[in-house]
Amino acid sequence: MSVKLYGPSANPRLCQVHLVADLLEIPVEVVEVGYDQCESKDHLARNPFAKVPVIQTTDGFLYESNAICRYLARSKLESGLYGANPFQQSQVDQWIDWTVNELDPNFMTTFPQLWGHFPVNEDSFKSAKSIINDKLKQLEGHFKNSSYLVGDRLTIADVILIVRIAPFFILLIDEKSRKSYPSLMKWFTAVTELPQFKKNFGRVRLCKVAFPLPKQEAPTKEEKQKEQKPKDEKAKEQKPKEEKPKEQKQKEQKPKEAEKPKEAQKQKAQEDDEPAPEKKKNPLDLLPPSPFNIDDYKRAFFAEKDIAKNIAQLFAQVDTQGWSLWIITYNKSQNEGKQLILTNNLMKGFINQRLDQNFRKYSFAIHGVYGDEPNLEIRGAWIWRGIEVPQEWKDHVAYDYHVFRRIDLNNEQDKKDFIEYWVNQEEDVSKVGGLTARSLMYFR
Repeated sequence: MSVKLYGPSANPRLCQVHLVADLLEIPVEVVEVGYDQCESKDHLARNPFAKVPVIQTTDGFLYESNAICRYLARSKLESGLYGANPFQQSQVDQWIDWTVNELDPNFMTTFPQLWGHFPVNEDSFKSAKSIINDKLKQLEGHFKNSSYLVGDRLTIADVILIVRIAPFFILLIDEKSRKSYPSLMKWFTAVTELPQFKKNFGRVRLCKVAFPLPKQEAPTKEEKQKEQKPKDEKAKEQKPKEEKPKEQKQKEQKPKEAEKPKEAQKQKAQEDDEPAPEKKKNPLDLLPPSPFNIDDYKRAFFAEKDIAKNIAQLFAQVDTQGWSLWIITYNKSQNEGKQLILTNNLMKGFINQRLDQNFRKYSFAIHGVYGDEPNLEIRGAWIWRGIEVPQEWKDHVAYDYHVFRRIDLNNEQDKKDFIEYWVNQEEDVSKVGGLTARSLMYFR
């Protein structure tokens, strides 16, 4: 059994599905569908509601991430990921419903405000955060007597809960508050340390202090003056307009033009005969064919545990006429790179939000935060189609603040520098260029 998974690779719900598939050892082919492509004809044929993720199975398309997880787990009931018996399977459903009903609404109240997507409403924020803490207390009570949500082993209920609850501990629930939930945190650590979790979500960084709500700037005097219209203008606006005599109205009314159905049909026929505009091709698709297949390499990269073999395979297979290797370094401002969690968010924002996500089809990278507070650096090693900096990077909002260094595989120092990024991937342990790797991500 294998499935195709459609959506943005960095989407948390897509990663949730991918995590379940990895736990079940079900091969997954990720087909990149950006948010801007959700309303395309191709994707609407997969999901008429224009949402992601979607999987393609032998029986057809399936959407809604929790439903997909249930489907995958049911396809391999012997794994126990959906529970060991009908009663446990119902318990799995029970906990999934609890997560959706009890946590999701409060997530949607707090995080859009925290990220600045919604106007700040301190009352609703505090209320939702209080409810979240109540729910965490309930979970703490459960995990005092059980290592997992259902039975004595991991199920998809744990997976779905961990995806929802991780952001709370990353941004909202501070270190002091987390000490009130020792049993919950023990479960949290056990799940987030799974290799399959790290592969899809990376290493979780817990906040020491909760992120503050964005400050709302008070309106300036000019803005206030614009809002307050003079009383005489208001009076003018409120004064009813004088009605024109009925005869004058009738004169001013223009007679409607008679419809010309024959001419309209003729014009429509001409429009139908016109060929539809061709979809603009990515310049990278117009390059000469290359024997190097990036998708095959990505699969080999994650399958091969011997990192030395991995890099040797890359150097042996890469077509240097059609592909190129790069090291990218971000030129930070004076105020950047002070705190790890902020720098990590900046790095992921650059890659997961600002960079065209369709570029994943043509590239692969290990990008991350290196160094120590308060002097952290953002950099990474990349391989992409073509031998120049592609348009996707040139269109990046921070393109001018990045330094692009192309790797010459005939230069031993260049190769050594690239290998450092490619093989040193243990966070808080590995060093690259003398700097400790703090938070790493794959662009795949």
